[in-house]
Amino acid sequence: MQMRNKEKGKLTIIISGMLLVSMISMWACSGEKMEAGVLSQQETTEYGNTTLSFFYSGENTGWIGAMEELCEDFMKKYPSITINMEYSSSQSYTEELKAKEATDEFPDVFEIENPYMFESAGKLGVINQEIGNLVEKPIIIDNKIYALPFYSTSYGIVYNQILFKKYNLEIPKTYEEFLHVCGELKYQGIAPLAVGGSEESSDLGWMSYFFLTEVQEEGDDWQIRRREKEVSFQDQDMKKALQDFQNLMTGEYILEDSLNMSDNQIISQMINQKVAMYYGTPAMLTKIWEAYPKATDSGKTPLGEEIENDTSTMRLGWFYLPDEKGKSVVIDKIGSILSVSRECMEDREKKEAAETFLKFCFEKDNYRKILQAMYGMPTTKDAVLYAAPAVQQGVLTDYRYAERSENFLGNMETPESFQADMKEILDNLAADIIGVDDAAKKLDEGWDDSERIEQ
Repeated sequence: MQMRNKEKGKLTIIISGMLLVSMISMWACSGEKMEAGVLSQQETTEYGNTTLSFFYSGENTGWIGAMEELCEDFMKKYPSITINMEYSSSQSYTEELKAKEATDEFPDVFEIENPYMFESAGKLGVINQEIGNLVEKPIIIDNKIYALPFYSTSYGIVYNQILFKKYNLEIPKTYEEFLHVCGELKYQGIAPLAVGGSEESSDLGWMSYFFLTEVQEEGDDWQIRRREKEVSFQDQDMKKALQDFQNLMTGEYILEDSLNMSDNQIISQMINQKVAMYYGTPAMLTKIWEAYPKATDSGKTPLGEEIENDTSTMRLGWFYLPDEKGKSVVIDKIGSILSVSRECMEDREKKEAAETFLKFCFEKDNYRKILQAMYGMPTTKDAVLYAAPAVQQGVLTDYRYAERSENFLGNMETPESFQADMKEILDNLAADIIGVDDAAKKLDEGWDDSERIEQ
């Protein structure tokens, strides 16, 4: 009996020791994973409940829906992390973000338009290298990662293939050919181009095209030289770009009053064949497709034969606008940027939750939904494909292999507070309210005032 008790005691000690070793191993593994900043669902539950505030832009309903779905999917996978979602209610997202800073309501994770401004104000937290490596070009300030480009976009011509086919028009290979296409459409009683809408194609998009083809030299950055006072908006090359912009906006090729039209009004005009083309981002393809699903249907049967008695009035097409030498002008524009607040990254629980959320955003299945919602181009190192009509697949392919430019007006080298002034000046120039000389002078004054404010 004593022997049995001794054996039982030894067995109890052995089991206890094994449990202790197992628990130590679990703690060690858990510690390693928490240091890496990534928590599984079980680990997050054990660690404790955490709440993150997430603020994002609210100008696009498709974007709002994509963000809501992303956050809801995240909370299902990590039930002990709650994300309080909020989107902007005004047209000036940056101003609303500033207001949150002033009222001590600065979010934990958020979209951002100008990381440099908020980093200099001490509001951004440093993102670790592991997460920064998920994207091709993380935004680095003083050798530290402060923001992640979420997706990219560009500008190009959205056009109605049915009208091009009807009037035997080809996709132009030079800007001169583009103007010839516009002339042919005008002759047929079709307005060649619409401007306006929510994408600001009438000003920043078109102005950047002329800026890149007439001012910005290859391998140069005009805006950095403008900061150094080496160049001016009143230089002859820039004034020529402004003049070409105004000539197009006030000329005979623009749909009357389209400068003041909404997206839906422009789309209606395109579907009804009142206008043939629109210079904007691929997001416009999505909006047209939603309004007129037949716009992405093929004009041929499964056997490759032309459909007889085709009743479609709109079939989507896209091309990048070429310059005088035939080179496609492809702007590489960041569509959205994500950042994390400094206070969030100084709180251990919030830091781990925020890093887990950022990694979740770029997981292929989740990221694919974001790209699909915006017809966006991926910013990740790994290729991400998503289901889309043939026209969008063509956009993605052309964009991937194109020589792209990041040195356009309105990028992150453009002073943040100057951009609103620039838009107003370009709007007035497009409406023929002011002349080129006045516009150039006002642009210089607005740039200098913005630099003084930011200093």
